Amino acid sequence: MTNARSLHWGMTKINLTPAFLIHRRAFKDSSLLLDFFTQEHGKIRLVGRGLRKSKTPLQMFQHMKISFSGKGELKTLTTWEADDEPRNLQGEVLILGIYTNELIARLMQEHDPHIDLFKVYRKFISKITHLEVQQRHWSLRLFENALLSELGYGHDLAEDINGDSIVQTAYYEYQAQSGFMRSEIGKISGSTILCMLAQDILDMPDAEQLKRCRDLNRARLQLLLGNKPLQSRALFFTNNRTE
Repeated sequence: MTNARSLHWGMTKINLTPAFLIHRRAFKDSSLLLDFFTQEHGKIRLVGRGLRKSKTPLQMFQHMKISFSGKGELKTLTTWEADDEPRNLQGEVLILGIYTNELIARLMQEHDPHIDLFKVYRKFISKITHLEVQQRHWSLRLFENALLSELGYGHDLAEDINGDSIVQTAYYEYQAQSGFMRSEIGKISGSTILCMLAQDILDMPDAEQLKRCRDLNRARLQLLLGNKPLQSRALFFTNNRTE
């Protein structure tokens, strides 16, 4: 595997590496700046020359294999081929997809591979259109947990901060940067924490506990995101007001 240093600075030629397009924007004349989340090289940025006029544009939320080459920091996309069905995400499903892409774009370092997270992301994107609303949100929480763990901000979901096993019928408070502490006034159930540990899309908490998971992950992510708000979160609020 090409190491991060040689990929960043040396002459590079990579052929057909698995990837998802997570962001694109206009760049000079008829070109595009393309951000990819790749299985083997992590998040990378490439220039797609002439792609603004292409009749076969690259699609987000579609697994593909890309080839790129060049020297220096910004390399050139040379070829790509889709090996996945196109996905025309709409409404809330589209917003959730944009949200996951934005988290990857904002929080991941370039040229830092996260193979396990790539698999989680691919599974999330492939299943999201087939899930019920509550299942979608639960699947999103599991993705957020995986992302936080990959970035080094995960917590033990099998034991509390005292080293005791999580009790299904007990309740817990979340201690930032430490983990879960058993408490009579806690709002997160042991059952919910164990569901997060199991990572089963079909075995999820009830609606109230799902909201607790949302609020918990929002607080955990906020520490990393800082004061700059996520654009996708604003889209979600706008979508809810129009429904």
